[in-house]
Amino acid sequence: MGLLGKFFRKNKPKKSKYLPEKKEPVDISFVKKFTSNGGKFLYCENEEELKTNFQNILIENQISTSEVFSCEDSLVNYFQINNEIINSKAFLINCDFLISDQGSIMVSNRQILDKKLDELPKILIIIANTSDIKNDVSDAMSAIKNKYGKSIPLNITNIHPTDTKKNSNFISYKRTSKELYLLLRDVNK
Repeated sequence: MGLLGKFFRKNKPKKSKYLPEKKEPVDISFVKKFTSNGGKFLYCENEEELKTNFQNILIENQISTSEVFSCEDSLVNYFQINNEIINSKAFLINCDFLISDQGSIMVSNRQILDKKLDELPKILIIIANTSDIKNDVSDAMSAIKNKYGKSIPLNITNIHPTDTKKNSNFISYKRTSKELYLLLRDVNK
């Protein structure tokens, strides 16, 4: 390299240990962790896409709306679900929050009543908004306190997607294996 090359070469500046590292946006981080662990993620730009994606989930799993159960009246009415079936094949719920650093979904008795995760049907379809994404459990618990005030819900738990094809380890031990679908609505549009 000649004198001019040394003078005009484009060096990348050295990374300072004092500058904060660039963090990935929480929504991208959540989706990567959620899908890498076996969750199925569907982004919905509008209400039409939400209904279409819901129907596609039913078609993929060969079930009808009469085989879906929800304890949330708003979802029953919106998706026209017949809640008379006793042993449903799928369970449709909203969530409290999405936990980015874990790729998990926080729910409470507001969505699953007094049921344990292993008592729910094999297929879980969760509806969430982009505004529901929080950095970590601590942020989500603070947001629950702000959301519900003094009537904090009970039975707060995180649903973790579990890929049955991956080898299990001590972290995934005792996790309930569910077919987990997340329909994420963009509330900013």
